[in-house]
Amino acid sequence: MERIFATNVFGAMLVARESARIFVRQSHGNIVNIASTAAHRGFAGGTAYVASKFALTGMTECWRAELRKANIRVMQVNPSEVVTNFFSTAGDQQKASERKLRPIEIAHAVVSMLEMDDRGFTTGLTVWATNPD
Repeated sequence: MERIFATNVFGAMLVARESARIFVRQSHGNIVNIASTAAHRGFAGGTAYVASKFALTGMTECWRAELRKANIRVMQVNPSEVVTNFFSTAGDQQKASERKLRPIEIAHAVVSMLEMDDRGFTTGLTVWATNPD
């Protein structure tokens, strides 16, 4: 649990903190956190991962409130399962499927959020695979 929080919570906090320092000075910037659909709903066996993504969601909401007056947009993307090396790194196996999300779909979502004119922003975006196995 400590390792997962070190990456998903404390890692995100450190990056956002250092970015916010620069963004506040320039009165402009974007912070995009990558959470998960697990940030909205728990599942059996997911305590550490789900808790870390819930924490990231809470931090994102706080940062949005704190940084909005400095013209900094704080956004979050919540992908469903994306085919990556995440599972093998965690010592598990991911069921292969041509219909699951790929990193390119998540990159497209992030770019779409950033392309909006600064007068508005998408606070959060959940991306689901259309028809996963």
